Amino acid sequence: MSKETFPVAKSKLYFPQLDSIRGLSFISIFLFHAVIISDKPFFLSGFIRYLHNNLLLGLEVFFVLSSFLLTWLGLNEYQKRGNFSFRNYFTRRALRIWPLYFFILFLGFIIIRAIAVYFHSEITLPNAWYYIFFIANFYTIDHVFFLRLLWTISVEEQFYLFWGLCLKILYKNLVLVISILVLISISFSIYSITNHVSSYFNTLTYLFDFACGALAAILVFSQNKIPGRLKKLSLTGRKIFYSYLPFHFILFYFLNQFSSGLANDFLALICRYIFVVYMALFIARQVAYNSQDTILAKNRFLILTGRMSYGLYCYHGITITLLNLLLLKYHIENWIMVIIYFVVNYAIATISYFYLERPFLNLKQKWRRI
Repeated sequence: MSKETFPVAKSKLYFPQLDSIRGLSFISIFLFHAVIISDKPFFLSGFIRYLHNNLLLGLEVFFVLSSFLLTWLGLNEYQKRGNFSFRNYFTRRALRIWPLYFFILFLGFIIIRAIAVYFHSEITLPNAWYYIFFIANFYTIDHVFFLRLLWTISVEEQFYLFWGLCLKILYKNLVLVISILVLISISFSIYSITNHVSSYFNTLTYLFDFACGALAAILVFSQNKIPGRLKKLSLTGRKIFYSYLPFHFILFYFLNQFSSGLANDFLALICRYIFVVYMALFIARQVAYNSQDTILAKNRFLILTGRMSYGLYCYHGITITLLNLLLLKYHIENWIMVIIYFVVNYAIATISYFYLERPFLNLKQKWRRI
């Protein structure tokens, strides 16, 4: 892949609509962990449980967004500088991820443990070294809920390291690398299904997501005809494109009802793959079209939620755990607890964003090259 492969793209590095997508993704993950669906049958209960289980697909969107933005920034850096600095790239990633991450580890391994002892509550802590070295997704022994949620950070950090090296060393062959990642991920997922091997936390499972995000960035940057056509969709075309997700989940819900065993597992895999591809195209259209008049580009709440999504995600397990300890004896309805979880978590993440994360985010400016 030579530099000539990529015509000059607009000098645009921030897209508020992507923050909104990230914000919606966090909300879907939060609702999965916070909302309890009754076991009793009710109207559309089966479909609602199916949708609730699929809220975790918000994690896939995080992965797609991450690889899209990292690739987009890398391509812009090559365009404007003629080269790529792995040191600057990794320093920016560390300044964004490490301060809050290690603060959460401090809370989990020191503070929360002390609180649990005070309340005479049992707490199962994992081997800390897995978390310190960002390989917690391979720690399979069951342990405390709020730390288990951090497995996604390990997956992201592993990809950041790998993809930074690819941008530095294999820049001219990124499409080939992406193709290999897709092949590895699909092969591993098929192997896992057919051999009944757990793959949910495995990084190889999500190479497909990262590959789709990276490819979407390349297509938009090079002004490929695919995002070009998405950009120029007619009114009818936009309605069809934006209404696809409801159709997607309704279709796979009914297919799920008439399948079982391996067929059901493969249907779930196909459902996930199509969702990931769609979200990559959705993100590509947002960037290619780049209108500031859309709901996603103007919704301040979603944009702010997206900007703080890292903190919101890291804290929400702790928030839910502590509030359950504090409010358990009051027997509060779940829907009220969900509101309390969200408000308290939002307050904590806001304080964290402005007083813990932002000073380090400001330092990132010194390591930017574009």
